[in-house]
Amino acid sequence: MDIHTLTVRRQTFQNANKSNKPYVSHCFKAVWVQQGEAVWNIAGHRSSIRRNDVVLLNNEEKRRLEEIGVKEDLIFLVIELEPRYLYDVGLLALFTQRSLGYAHRIIHADSTLVELLQKIDQEEQSRRAYNKVMIAAHVTELLTHIARKESVAPAQATRIPPWMGAVLAYIEHAYDRKITLAELAAIAHMNTSAFSKAFTKANGIGPSQYLKHKRIGHAISRLEETDLTVVAIALDCGYSNIANFYKAFHSWTGQTPSDYRSGQHTRV
Repeated sequence: MDIHTLTVRRQTFQNANKSNKPYVSHCFKAVWVQQGEAVWNIAGHRSSIRRNDVVLLNNEEKRRLEEIGVKEDLIFLVIELEPRYLYDVGLLALFTQRSLGYAHRIIHADSTLVELLQKIDQEEQSRRAYNKVMIAAHVTELLTHIARKESVAPAQATRIPPWMGAVLAYIEHAYDRKITLAELAAIAHMNTSAFSKAFTKANGIGPSQYLKHKRIGHAISRLEETDLTVVAIALDCGYSNIANFYKAFHSWTGQTPSDYRSGQHTRV
């Protein structure tokens, strides 16, 4: 397992942060509600969440925070998982298998889950030697416990093929320029049709969607964290045609880049 295929971060929101901006990421996410309550619209389904809920989000269903409780701030511990991590440990079905028509899941954490989540949080804050290794171990145990709790049929863990690792690494380092399907298929030594099917099976979404998620995710980070112009961000994220960037950004967030930057951020 590559320990760099998952990251942990904390997010805090106030009532003023509620937004109608839908968002979806290229990666999968397990979100622990550490404090507060809210209403989350996920794939058009409004769900109430509260302290110690764990929300599993895939890389297809758009979501937005619509209401945030007024009594206290809403605090999330967000575990971001690259598709190849779930592929390696055989837990992709936990995020893609549909229940009641939806792929996302909301589980209220029992004492075992809370203890594991606290260990993950403590390791992330400690920055001690091997903390990434410990986090990966705790996350795997956490998701396995949830899969059992949700009665998700186990899939055989299959390590990601070398060609897939090479393709994903290539996308990570070259997303800022034009990448064609034929180019990616050539890395895998496949024709484009076979490559698209294999990529989708391993990652939950097709190569063009994955690349689009990756680029827009980086664009959003730059809008939030830098003072770069929208044009500069578009170019940095592989869009030579600014109109195409605006179209892709709007399809994913429901807003223009400028409107997104000027608003409150509720992206998870």
